[in-house]
Amino acid sequence: MIDKVLIEQAKEKIGDATADIIADIFKLEKYDSKNKKGCCPFHNENTPSFIYSPKTRKYHCFGACNKSVDIVDAFMEGNNLTFNQAVAKVFEFANMEVPMGEVGVKTEPSYKYPTEVVCTDKSQVYEYWAKRKISKATIDYCDVRQDEHGNTVFNYYDTNDVLCLVKYRPSRKIDKSKGDLKAWCQKGADTMPLLWNMNRINSTEALLIVEGEGDCMAAIESGYLNTVSVCFGAGNYTWIEKNFDWLEQFETILICSDNDEAGEKMRKELVYRLGSWRCKIVNVPKSCEYNGEKIKVKDLNEVLYYMGKEKVMEIINNASDLPVESVVDYTDITSVDLDAIDGIKTGFKEIDRRLMKIFFGTFNILTGVNGSGKSSFLSQVVCQSVEQGYLVWYYSGELPNFQCRSWLDYIYAGQRNIVQKNIGDTEFWKVTPEARRAMNDAYKERMFIYKDGQSHKVPDLLESMVECIRKFGVKLLVVDNLTSVNLECNENNKYNKQEEFVVQLIDMAKKYNVAIFLVVHPHKIETMRRLTKMDVQGISAIIDLAHRIISLYRVTEEDKRGIPKKNGDGWFKPPIKADVMVDILKDRMLGFEGSSVGLFYDRPSRRFFTSEFDLDYQYSWDKKEKKGGLPFYPKQLMADTAEQEVFGA
Repeated sequence: MIDKVLIEQAKEKIGDATADIIADIFKLEKYDSKNKKGCCPFHNENTPSFIYSPKTRKYHCFGACNKSVDIVDAFMEGNNLTFNQAVAKVFEFANMEVPMGEVGVKTEPSYKYPTEVVCTDKSQVYEYWAKRKISKATIDYCDVRQDEHGNTVFNYYDTNDVLCLVKYRPSRKIDKSKGDLKAWCQKGADTMPLLWNMNRINSTEALLIVEGEGDCMAAIESGYLNTVSVCFGAGNYTWIEKNFDWLEQFETILICSDNDEAGEKMRKELVYRLGSWRCKIVNVPKSCEYNGEKIKVKDLNEVLYYMGKEKVMEIINNASDLPVESVVDYTDITSVDLDAIDGIKTGFKEIDRRLMKIFFGTFNILTGVNGSGKSSFLSQVVCQSVEQGYLVWYYSGELPNFQCRSWLDYIYAGQRNIVQKNIGDTEFWKVTPEARRAMNDAYKERMFIYKDGQSHKVPDLLESMVECIRKFGVKLLVVDNLTSVNLECNENNKYNKQEEFVVQLIDMAKKYNVAIFLVVHPHKIETMRRLTKMDVQGISAIIDLAHRIISLYRVTEEDKRGIPKKNGDGWFKPPIKADVMVDILKDRMLGFEGSSVGLFYDRPSRRFFTSEFDLDYQYSWDKKEKKGGLPFYPKQLMADTAEQEVFGA
């Protein structure tokens, strides 16, 4: 990746000679070298409207097309060069020696690079895309090719100009009812998640991101060259992580997705991930008049087809800023029912019945005395989150990384993938090596544990959280626990710092539409008892601000026996048939405050459960067929308790 500062230095060295260089590249008609203007090369005109600005060192068309180009754009478009090649030319004119050692170098040793499709005939590609208003010039500029079957070939290059991905699509209208594939990748080659056309992007200009290659070509056809398209559809965001550093260099990013539900989700996700402060939305018209009929418009290519190049450029140039983040107009707020809000299921049927989900955009507190099972409970929620496709960021201020991993391994493994061991009188269980290897394959880059030895200060934790949200798409974040976080405070300002941290977590949850769990210990209590929300340690603002507070209580033997009334008529304190009680102390979302659910605990697998089905849940990494019953059948499900339901009130 070439440093933008060096490019700007080169432009500055060339100075206003830039005007004549660009004029020569485009062979400007009626060029006035004194006033630095000529006829625009991008549309037909008789009166020169293509004028150079010494301030911006760009030409701008004040006529029909409204296009701007700098010297890098001119080399790319006028001489059909890649960004690297164009910048090399700029450095040459500036008499600057800048090393560009990785250009053309394959930097991924184990990657299976695709084979270049040699193309001598593009007739079918030209014919098909002409029907969608894409010219031969744009096809050639984008290095679109044709295979031996007449299919369209899209070449994806990395920023070193190395071919890394080859995609195909039929050069005809696709009929899904006949089983037509919309697109496929080259067989025998790997599929690096790149952005199409990214090697022809001027990093000093605003970047336009569209949904498909056809939309990208529509923007280029209309005059906006600084356009890329995503590789595997609107719902796939692996390209953000892969190209994160490259994306970070753009001051402005324009987002243009399709007029459908997937496109709407894509717009929202990119604003969260790429940064609302620099993103603008290109609004594709939902309909238009065409040949006397009202036509629905789906994407940018259809804008070109039905409405023309000028309309494409108009909606790009009029991309809307996101509204001021501090306010929203009442009438712009969409009423949303809770069942429409996305979130994570805990995996416990009765808890999910009462909470529905751990909703995105919420801040949740988990509390409980030591030994109540907080780590096991959270680990199980974390495993369920990944199982449901939602990535996780996990900070434990007390457990080292290996112990965090170990706890999660047991839950993922379940009883069927552990073996019993004994050292003397000590009985314990181990996850099998085969299971751990399979987990590594299944869950790579799905869960991110805050690294041992890193700072526990609030700014550093928040920076890590935000970076993982934006780069990887993390949706569940766990901070275990408040006591271990370095608030950089003293006794005089401790509570103010706690409130400040909680407010920052809540803002993060809402801004990035993620779910956050903060573990908070209770105040010291003299006797073991169920907690209330007032037992939560720290300033009362923590209680007030949280969307939900969940408390775990480890059931005692006395609780399990119960206390009968002295006269033998009923119970003074009924028995609790559970190992741990999950008490919902506060629920701002549904109002189930005071509700409780009981769970059993399985020591071998470290899983909470309410039934044999829960305990024997098989995570997706485990492809083995179940044979026989549970190897360590729990006493809670034995004959004397089999008919007793877990207590919930």
